[in-house]
Amino acid sequence: MRYLLNAEQMAACDKATIGHFKVPSIVLMERAAMAVRDVVLERFPDARRILVICGSGNNGGDGYAAARLLNLAGRCADVLFVGKHDRRTPECSLEAEIFQRYGGRELPDEASLKGYDLILDALFGIGLKTEIIGRYADVIGAVNRVDTPVMAVDMPSGVSASSGQILGCAVQADLTVTMQYEKLGQMLYPGAAMCGEILVKDVGITDACVKWESEPVYALEKTDLRDLLPRRRPDAHKGTYGKLLLAAGSEGMAGAAYLSGGAALRSGCGLVRILSDQENRTVLQSTLPEALFAPWTKETDLSAHLAWADAVAIGPGLGQSSQSHALVEGILSGWKGPIVIDADALNLIAADAGLSRLLPPRAVLTPHPGEMSRLSSLFLDKAWSAGQVQADPIQMAFSCQEKLGCVCVLKGARTVIADMDQAWLNPYGNEGMAQGGSGDVLTGIIGGLLAQGADPADAAKAGVLLHALAGDLAANALSTRAMKAGDLISFLPEVLVQCPSM
Repeated sequence: MRYLLNAEQMAACDKATIGHFKVPSIVLMERAAMAVRDVVLERFPDARRILVICGSGNNGGDGYAAARLLNLAGRCADVLFVGKHDRRTPECSLEAEIFQRYGGRELPDEASLKGYDLILDALFGIGLKTEIIGRYADVIGAVNRVDTPVMAVDMPSGVSASSGQILGCAVQADLTVTMQYEKLGQMLYPGAAMCGEILVKDVGITDACVKWESEPVYALEKTDLRDLLPRRRPDAHKGTYGKLLLAAGSEGMAGAAYLSGGAALRSGCGLVRILSDQENRTVLQSTLPEALFAPWTKETDLSAHLAWADAVAIGPGLGQSSQSHALVEGILSGWKGPIVIDADALNLIAADAGLSRLLPPRAVLTPHPGEMSRLSSLFLDKAWSAGQVQADPIQMAFSCQEKLGCVCVLKGARTVIADMDQAWLNPYGNEGMAQGGSGDVLTGIIGGLLAQGADPADAAKAGVLLHALAGDLAANALSTRAMKAGDLISFLPEVLVQCPSM
């Protein structure tokens, strides 16, 4: 796992480096400028004429310093300053003076952005909090219109470093050179789409500074899987790897149960019992013969099924009928062990606050933004829209986790997992996974891992990773347009082959 910092955390790292370690701010600025210069020389070897757009903050100071160093390296780097001279930070003013003393050229306000081989965006950096208007917006618009490669210094101007939201308008970069740590806004959409390729460069800030402000968000990595997956034993039998009770599939919704059950088995679960509508028996027993089938009605005695299980998964294709409500209520009333809750089970809980009070501790909830919008009325003064959820998924996942006592898996282009005071973000996956059934597969994987004894947060993290990595393999083999939810199950074995568990 690696750190993803918001703007405040990165500022705290700078402050700690300057205050505690006594590294002058101007030294950090020079290191950032040298990193920018080195990337330009390596990645844009044919860029002779370079335009550096500088603002009045320290990001602008980075730009002035980089322009000077590029000129000394034999390139022709001009600066276009956007802002007010009397608003420059002391470091920016100093770097501007040094640039001029070395013979650097600062362009007039009306200068054209055309005729350059590369544009460096050093306008705002990570500190921007307000919407961009006026001349700033005009310059960003002009940058986006010219047919010239753009490299952003730390952040594309206009993208919030903390949330990834576009503050009015934003530079569309081809490459972003960010200092020391990736920023949350570079991973969350829509900001992630504005960054292009991201390169992280060391400027001398140590990891000791990271947690001085608050606990960072962590980005999951492929290498994390080995430590998250439950261990396998050479003397195992089918009961060793757990028994999952999967409550899924109302009449006509056998597909959801099939996808969840198949994913649970592919994730290593020893036994899966699918509690589903009687009408789904033939389909499920013919397409997934490895799973056990149990019919459910309002009269079904759940106690024997729950006594059999090591973990429960509930929700895919369940519907929101009174019979489904009774099933959810019966399971939540009689089960206090590991559980993953998805889809219609979440919608039923959102509509009946009494059900939320029956949630077992650290139940894994896997809402998409629409489901989270409906759930939010349970733990916020006013429900958030799906758009608001997507605009601040970290905060929403934390709020859900804290108020409902769950492990929250907020699904999306960048799925967020929250447990206690920590959050993890998944950087993998692709748009081909945005189709019906994909969430059912994730539910099955997490349920299967819970049944094998994984801690709820570890099951959530490993499940999200397995799901996303299988999606990426499917996309590479089939294309994002042609892949379907069932393909995620087909590619799970390949992911697991690449990451054997002990």
